[in-house]
Amino acid sequence: MKNTIKLGIGIAMCAGTIATASVSEINGFEDAPRLFNDRPGSNLTYMSNYDAMGSSVSFSEDNYGTGGFANRHASWFSDGMGNKVDMDYADAFDMQMTMRINDASSVDNVEAGFQFDLFGFGLFGVLSSSGEIAAFGSVLPFHSFGAGLYNVGDELMLRMVHTPGAGEFSGTNSTMEYMYNNVTQGTGWVSSGAIDFTTLEGGIPDAFAAFAGVGAQINNPDAIDGSVSIDYYGITTSVPAPTSLAMLGLAGLGAARRRR
Repeated sequence: MKNTIKLGIGIAMCAGTIATASVSEINGFEDAPRLFNDRPGSNLTYMSNYDAMGSSVSFSEDNYGTGGFANRHASWFSDGMGNKVDMDYADAFDMQMTMRINDASSVDNVEAGFQFDLFGFGLFGVLSSSGEIAAFGSVLPFHSFGAGLYNVGDELMLRMVHTPGAGEFSGTNSTMEYMYNNVTQGTGWVSSGAIDFTTLEGGIPDAFAAFAGVGAQINNPDAIDGSVSIDYYGITTSVPAPTSLAMLGLAGLGAARRRR
């Protein structure tokens, strides 16, 4: 497994106290291959390995055969005892990984990266058909870095940092910062800056279970020639230290200004 470089890029602090997060409970994966299974006859090889210093997930799939629109595979962060970890409003987290789509032959589109599950599925990652790097769906604040930023085979580092607001319905919303570094293209880290949540609660609602992990959705694969292979590695989750976020806030804002 390749080693990844962890860089200290922070976001501006929101009001409120950052509590010990549910992310501290993460101690494994709850694998969910064939979460969507419109091509049940495909040949799928799926592997995951949890290590607190850097976990990995990989899968390959081909010989899709006839069927419907998409297959979707995911590994959700769990407590290591078969329970997916629920993310709540006050749960600050910093999730990082490196991913590479090795193959996406004869497939309309592969949506790969970090996954989120609440009120539908969300993604922060790559759309292979356009090379777009974006975050959308579920309760994730929307952001697009633009198209043409990723080619199949590129090694891409992704990072997302969640900072809680002052409390649900407080008027001081939680924020998410998205970052990517296309190592193959030598982009260095590019940041979205801190983006407000737009839910009624002003963040991840406590009243519902929200899950995070990694995975991909494969859309309209060719029955015979369709082939997909993806590696995710150096996957880490941590609780950001409030002092670190405050000290590094200007770095995140500076990266966002440079992007503009």
